[in-house]
Formats: sequence, C-alpha cells, structure tokens
Amino acid sequence: MAEQIKSVNHLPFLQEGGEMGERIRSYDWSTHPLGKPESWPQMLRLSVGLMLDNPFGMYIAWGKEYFQFYNDGYRPILGLTKHPQALGISTRETFAEIWHIIGDMFEGVMQGKAVGYPDFLLPLNRNGFIEDCYFDFSYSPIRLENGTVGGVLVTVVETTEKLKAVESLRQSESRFRQMANALPLVIWMANANGEINFISNQWEEYYGNPLSESLGNGWIKFVHADDIENAANAWKHSLSTGNIYETEFRIHHKNGTYHWILVRALPIKNADGEIISWYGSNTDIQDKKISEDQAKESEARFKTMAEASDILISVANQDLKTIFFNKAWEKLTGRPVADLVNYGWIDLLHPEDKEAFLETSRKALKNKESFIAQFRVLAKNGSYRWLLAKIPVRFNADGSHAGFVSSSIDITEGKQAEEKLQDSEQRLRIILESAPFPIGVYKGWEMMIEIANQSILDVWGKGQDVIGKSYKEILPELQNQDIFRQLENVFTTGIAFHAKNKPVKIEEYGVIKKYYFDYSFQPLTDSEGKIYGVINTAADVTDINLANLKVQESEKNIRNMVVQAPVAMCILRSHDFIVEIANIKMFELWGKPGKEILNRPIFEALPEAREQGLEELLEKVYSTGESFEADELRVNLPRNGKIETVYVNFVYQALRKNDGKINGVLAVAIDVSAQVLARRKIEDIVGDRTKELATANKDLQKSNAELAQFAYIASHDLQEPLRKISTFSQMLQTSMVGTLNENAQHYLAKINSASWRMNRLIRDVLTYSELVKAEQEFTGVNLNDVILNIQSDYDLLIEEKKATIIAETLPVVEAIPLQMFQLFSNLVGNSLKFAKKDQPPVITLSSTIVQGNSIATIILDDNKQYHHIRFTDNGIGFKAEYAEQIFNIFQRLHRKSEYEGTGIGLAMCKKIIVNHRGAINAFGSSEAGAVFNIILPVQQ
Repeated sequence: MAEQIKSVNHLPFLQEGGEMGERIRSYDWSTHPLGKPESWPQMLRLSVGLMLDNPFGMYIAWGKEYFQFYNDGYRPILGLTKHPQALGISTRETFAEIWHIIGDMFEGVMQGKAVGYPDFLLPLNRNGFIEDCYFDFSYSPIRLENGTVGGVLVTVVETTEKLKAVESLRQSESRFRQMANALPLVIWMANANGEINFISNQWEEYYGNPLSESLGNGWIKFVHADDIENAANAWKHSLSTGNIYETEFRIHHKNGTYHWILVRALPIKNADGEIISWYGSNTDIQDKKISEDQAKESEARFKTMAEASDILISVANQDLKTIFFNKAWEKLTGRPVADLVNYGWIDLLHPEDKEAFLETSRKALKNKESFIAQFRVLAKNGSYRWLLAKIPVRFNADGSHAGFVSSSIDITEGKQAEEKLQDSEQRLRIILESAPFPIGVYKGWEMMIEIANQSILDVWGKGQDVIGKSYKEILPELQNQDIFRQLENVFTTGIAFHAKNKPVKIEEYGVIKKYYFDYSFQPLTDSEGKIYGVINTAADVTDINLANLKVQESEKNIRNMVVQAPVAMCILRSHDFIVEIANIKMFELWGKPGKEILNRPIFEALPEAREQGLEELLEKVYSTGESFEADELRVNLPRNGKIETVYVNFVYQALRKNDGKINGVLAVAIDVSAQVLARRKIEDIVGDRTKELATANKDLQKSNAELAQFAYIASHDLQEPLRKISTFSQMLQTSMVGTLNENAQHYLAKINSASWRMNRLIRDVLTYSELVKAEQEFTGVNLNDVILNIQSDYDLLIEEKKATIIAETLPVVEAIPLQMFQLFSNLVGNSLKFAKKDQPPVITLSSTIVQGNSIATIILDDNKQYHHIRFTDNGIGFKAEYAEQIFNIFQRLHRKSEYEGTGIGLAMCKKIIVNHRGAINAFGSSEAGAVFNIILPVQQ
C-alpha cells in the first residue's frame, strides 16, 4: 500500500467533487490537533487523495489517536447515527462498541503489520441498535518519509446482504427439497438442456425406479414402450419452444405393471427471458384413468357441476366463439351470461392484455393445442381482477377439433404478493399452485394457514380469505371428526399420517356436505430439524365413491327390473350364456322350473332349444354388440312333458362392462302364440269374405253400367215425343191467335214451359250419363283460361247482376277439359242464380298445394300432393245440415217458382271430381254465402 501511495503523487490533493472532499476543505482545521492540511506529511496528503478518488469504502485513521477521514463510499457503513459526526474524530470513539475486537488490529498495523479478513462478523451499532454485519476489509500502514508508520489506511466492502442471501438460499433449497420429498407426487428438476438433475424420493418409493438410473435422460427407459415416442417428442418440443410441458404416459411400477402419470413442467427464466431450468411434477393418475373408463360424464352433469363451482368455467367451439359461461362469470363481472357468450367477453379484457391474450388464443386454435394464460378482467365493482386460465383443447370422438374448455381462478391477491416473493419461494409456489389436487401448509402449534392452493380452497368452500387464519377457525366442523387430533399428533411426534377413502363432512355456505378424500399430513422441519408446521395434501375421491355406489345401485335395479318385469326377461352371462337371473314368466316360457335353469349354460339346461338358430343369434349379439329383434318367431319348447310349437316376440340386447366390453346378453320375450293362432283364423275368415265382396262388386259394376245405358237410351227416346209436343203446341198457339180465350192461352203457356223444363232435364240426364262413362283422356288444363271462357258465356247475366269474379292465379291441372268447364260453369251459374237480391254477387277463387295426409278424407292418398281450389261467393248460402245433401242428384233446396233448375248441377260436379280421383265438399250460411273446397291431384 505504501508503494501504491508513493506512485500516485501526481494526484491533486483534495481534488474537486464529492461531498467528503467539500467537508474536508470546509472543516475548521485551526482547532484540530493535526493542524491545516497543508502542514500534513506528503504521505498523508497522497493517501487522502487516493481515498477520495476510490469508489470503494475507505478511511484513514491517523496518528495514535486514530483521527479518521473517509470517502463517500464509506458512508453507508457508518449508518444513520455515526455520520457526519465521525469525520475528524477518533476511530476509538466512533466504533466504541467493537473496539475490543478491532483495537488490537489497529495497534498491530501501527507496528507495521498489515491485516485483512473476508466476511468478518462485527456487531455494529450504526442505526440506533446492535446488528450483525459482515465485511471484507484490510488494514494497511501509512508510512512517513522517514519510514515510521503515521496511520492506518482502511479499505472495506460490506458483505452482510450477500451472506444473508446465501443463507436464505441455502435454507430455501433445503426447504424446497424437504417439501418436494413430502408431497404425494414426484417432483423433479432439469437443466436448460432438459437433463434431469433432481428427482424426489417418491420416484423410487412409489414406482421402484432407482434415482441414480433416472437422472439425465435415464428416466426414458422406465416409460412404456408405446408411450416413449410421445413422451420424448413432447419433451423435445417444450425444450425447443419454451412451452409448458404437459403430457400423460405410462411408467413402470414396482408391482410389475405400468401406471398412468400426468407430467407437467414449467420453464424458469432469468431476467433476460432465457430458460435456465425446468421444474416439473409427476402425478399418478392411474385411478383417474380407471375411473374415466368406468363412467363418461354427460354434458348435463358437466354444466351442473360448472354452475355449482366457484371456478370460472367457459367452453369455446372450434372458432373460438364461447358457447358457455357458468354463473361464476356472472358473479365476477356483473354481466348476464347472455351478454358474454360468443365474443361479448372480449370487451371485458384489460386493454394492455387483450391483444396478447387473443394472439395466444389464435395460435392455440391454429395449432390445436392447449395453453395457459393470465389476464385481467373488468369486475362488476369497476376494478380489474387477475385471472389464471388453464385452457385445454377439446377433440370430438372422431379426432376433429372441438374447441377449448377454460377454467379460471382469481389470482389477483397472488399476483400482488408475487412481487414480494424470493426466487426459491416463487419456484415452490409455482409447483404447489400447478398441482392438480389440494395442498395446504399450516405453521406453528396454532396451525396458521400459510399456503392454500386453489384446489383446497375449492374443497373447503370458505372463499379466498383464509391465509393467516388458523385451520380450526376456517374449518370448525372438523372438531368431532378426529382430524384436529391427527394434525396435532403429526406436529408433536413428527410421524406422518395418511388416510385413504376417508369420509369428511365440510360445511359450505351453511350446508354440511359429505366428501371422500385420500389425504396426508406430513411434518415440515427447518434446517435444524425442528418441526415448524404441517403440509396437507389431498385428493377428492368423492366422484369415484359415488360412481361405485351408482354401479352397485344400477346392478340392483337391473336385477329388480328383471324379476318384476311384466314380460319374460333373463340375463345370460359370459360366452357360455349362463343364466344369471330370470323371472317367473321366462321360466314359464321355457317350460322348466328355475332350479333346473339358473347358473347353468342355457343350451345345457334347455337342450330342447338347440339347433333352431338361437345359438347363432346369441353368438352374433355377443360378438358384435348389435341388438337383434324378432316377431312371431317359431320355437319348439317343452310343455307339460312334451315339445310344443310356440310363437315368440323377443329382443337380444348386449350387456357391457364399464370399460365397454361385452359380458352378457339381456333377453326379453313375449309369448304371442294365442295372438298368432287367432290372427291366422281371422285371416282365413277375411279371405272368404274378400272373395264374396269381389263377386258382389263385379255384379254392382255391371248393374251400374246397365243403368247408365238405360238412362241414356231413355233420355234419347224421350226427346222425340217431347219435340212434337213442343212443336204442335207452338203451331196451335200461332194458328189460333185471336180466337183463344184467356184460359186456353194460359194452358198453352203451361204446356210450353213444362216441355222446356222437360227438355233441359233430359239434356242434363244425358250429360250425367256421359260422365258415368268417363272414358276421355286427361291432359293439361289451364284453369285460368277456363274461368275466362265461363265469364264470356255469362257476360250478359254478369252485367245484369253487376257481378264480380276475382280469380287468383290458378294452376294447370291434369284433367278432362270439357268436364273442368262443366265443373266451374255449374259453380259460377249456381252463384249467379242464388245471389242476394240486395247485394251484387262476388265470386272468389284461390289455390294452394297440400299433402294428402293433411286432408281429413279417406279417399285421398296420404303420399300424394293435391291442388286445393277454394270457390266462395256471397250469396244466400245453405244450412249446415244440407252440406252433403246438395250433391245428390235431383236434390233441390228451393221451390221451382223461386229458383229454376233440374237439381242435377252439383251432382254433376261431384261426379266430375270422382272421375278425377279428387274430393269436393261445401259449407255455407245465410250471412257469409257458400264455400266449395275442390281437391284435384297434382298428377293423375
């Protein structure tokens, strides 16, 4: 040091800058024992210059009194109570509380012996109290020009915080490893390259796989051969992308089988974002896998559980459109669920988080992969809450992408506390929070809750505000369930406690609910081995217990159903079709008592049923799982000591185990022998009656044809004498003009009128008889043209009565053109004839297409389409009781003196409709007029 001081004589004394330099320059040295700085020895001045220029803590203790001068770098060591008073006074006075430690060192330096120590402990009073402080320091002599020692140059660096951090890290690492070995799952660590450098004891304890053989990449050899590629590739992918590693595969178990495990790993990054290590956990999910195989939860159950959960749950489809939110979202946001679905929730995201979250979502959608996200959501009180969302991908049964399921928890408090955690504590909490089962840490005899992950909070159902409260305060209902005693015993003895499938009653919102748990209490010890708390881990196995109870109940119900069924039923188990259970009706059908059948293969106990095709049917149902049904199957079975033929309706239905494998057949049968025999007898009778009916129908058709021929001939023969009567009466009336009296003229008028009516009646009868033949061909008929032609024929009468015909666009029908003209001409003529005297006639026609089964009539084909043409008028109408009668031939509702006509017109209309395989009906009233519904096939 003296050589160094001699080599810096180029430094200016008390150079400018620095608070201490200013203090030394402004100090009143006239009263100081050393006098003014200009009178100091050269070595002292050089030492002060060097000290002020040095960034490290340095000071000079000069002379036998050790008067001290120090630089700015030394000030923090003095603390709040020693600076600035220490400047210029004796070191002995400044550090009186440690002078008994450092005094001898100073004396030795004054004798020319330099000293130095690393991480030296000194109990220093610098802030008003004694505190343990650690320093790297050296004491060097400052020699005068004559070689004597004039003072001590002290260089010092405080290492207190470094040593505390090292000690804290050591304790934290010890605690981490201790807790890792206490958890009921395997905890492991890997370096940035993915090589395992730590595995907790459970790896060997649970699975029997040696730890020494599993480090590095040795763990792969314990993976099931079918899963190695998936596990290794997934690990390589996470290492290359920095994504969370999460997968499931089978691992060798010490019992010689393979167990399914869930493996998760989180990357730990430094301040530059570089991955420096991985922390992972292996959770045994063998029971979960078995449970999943035993029962598939329905969508309704999922929604019921989701609505009952405090966790924020949502479901999105393959387009990221959210189709379901549970009530917890509504409770958090104050928004109705209807406002959140689809994309309504996006507006609730914090502006700083929105784009990043959406980009992550879109990337996961593109890659069809799960992801975890943290983001802020606007709560109903106007503040933003931090959520942690685990968003696994969903797939359909065919492997296609179905979307995502999101489960989110409020981590606002966790985020706020996260900033205060040390690195080691942060790593531990990540592992605890990511564990898929409840974990709690309780400290002290009072069991104060220090850590409670979301899973255990969900189990407790007491809300989030539990940290810092005692276990007994949060869960007083456990007082009489022996759990408090178990905790106290673990804390007192240090012996861990494990319970499996233990019933526990927990009060949730005032209601006691019963659960089943596998749980453990493990003691926690500090670095000295002293117990300071208990870690509680658990697994909720309530669903497994309930599922087992349901299976038992289901089995019981099936047996009761078989025994009490009103039809013959039985259950045949295994490939041998052993009769496990059957009811009395089945024994009656088999014709044997139950003691000869039960617990024996059916074809061994009932050999009479062999070689009738039943063996093949049962074998097919058992091998394929396809049900088989048969009606009126003929089977030969024993009856009263002999074989009889019976007819049976039966069903064979495959029975499956929880894993889906077929283990039996359910048979349901009904003896329909009596019905079959009765039906066959009826069929014989019906056959005879059908033949008789066919003969009668043939005779009736012949009679109708003869009657139609007679009507035609009679009508044709009547026209000749009628013409003579009409002609001679007109000639008589003309020749006798002026000579006939009034009575004779009246009689001749009566003869002419009667002959005209008779002539019209004969023509109508002829026309009707022509309709009976119906031998013309069908062709396309435009009903719009038909109505126009009818309007032209009736134009004078229409003008006289100021009538209006309103026809919507009518269809083109397959029909006989002349008959369509006759049909609508008769209807229009009737409407004009039966119009009200004080109201102009209005006739309206409309059309629609209908299906045959929509019309209440048996003459139409249910499978065909029809034109429904509605014909209405505003005339005098008719009474409802005449709706069928008006279509009978020669039927009149009014006297001839009131309305002329022959009574054949509507009968012709009905016959035309029958010829066209359609239907016609009518209804009317004096107020609304008449309505005719005409039904014609779209295709003949």
